[in-house]
Amino acid sequence: MGSAYRFDAEQSERVEDWAAASKHVDSAELLWLALREPSDDEMAELAGALELGEEHVPLLRNPAERASVADDGQHLYVTLVAVAGEEDAPTLGSVACVLGPNWVVTAHRDEIAVLDEFLERAEGGGEIGALDAPSFVAAIGEWVVASCLRAFEAVESALEELDAKVISQTPSRDVSAELARLVELRLRVGSLRRALAPHREVVSSLAHPELDALSTETSGERFAELERRVTQALDVAGDTKESIFGSFDLLVARIGQRTNDIMKVLTLGTLTLLPATVLAGVMGMNFEVGLFNYAWLYWVVIALMLAIAALVLAAARAREWI
Repeated sequence: MGSAYRFDAEQSERVEDWAAASKHVDSAELLWLALREPSDDEMAELAGALELGEEHVPLLRNPAERASVADDGQHLYVTLVAVAGEEDAPTLGSVACVLGPNWVVTAHRDEIAVLDEFLERAEGGGEIGALDAPSFVAAIGEWVVASCLRAFEAVESALEELDAKVISQTPSRDVSAELARLVELRLRVGSLRRALAPHREVVSSLAHPELDALSTETSGERFAELERRVTQALDVAGDTKESIFGSFDLLVARIGQRTNDIMKVLTLGTLTLLPATVLAGVMGMNFEVGLFNYAWLYWVVIALMLAIAALVLAAARAREWI
């Protein structure tokens, strides 16, 4: 079924019989049911104990892939999307939240590290029990945004490593690996941003307590602050996208530099061999000239070719072309 916790203003305790606890939670306490892939029977028991609407129960079994909020007059149904999986290969996982007057139910299918971290912090007690249900979800939302910021930081770290490699090493003939890495990072940032953007609409709606029956002025202030956090995270997403474009420009510049180096070598080789080619062409013409009767002139021509080549290389060296 998952884990159940009851919080008050001073401490937290794990609850074994959550159904009984849900009927004896006073206004100064908060009950949190953290579910992981609940079964149909467990969902039926949960819906009966908390008087959930049948049309919204499937949201806990199969959370939406996009952040959203719904209100049936007695409960709030909020879906958040957090980063799941490893940092080098993150995925997105949905967290479905159902809010009552003094209880919160969360359900998710994927392994979401940031939610486990929040659970560890919540088990430490503190003043979580002083929060109402919407404020508690706002606290979860802050950790969700933090998971996205961590993912953007991981992308920035990957870009720094790629930039350092491009700057410090001579580009290989095949840059498809570097380009594929940039495409992967660009798609990751786009996916994270598309998952994060709908949260702004959700938290903006919850920042106005007059729009639903559960939100309070305190929770409205927390969601207003969360809205600013979401906006900042979206700005970070934009900055990260620009960083990817900057890394692409750097890679293109290094490829251009390598091309220039190749052209320099080819041009220098051409300048070195062209005079020798002209001499060989002139001396190879079929004319009856007396100087062709002297064998030692062959070695003079060879020496002249070598001298011109050495002169070209010396001039290139003096001008720091090589």
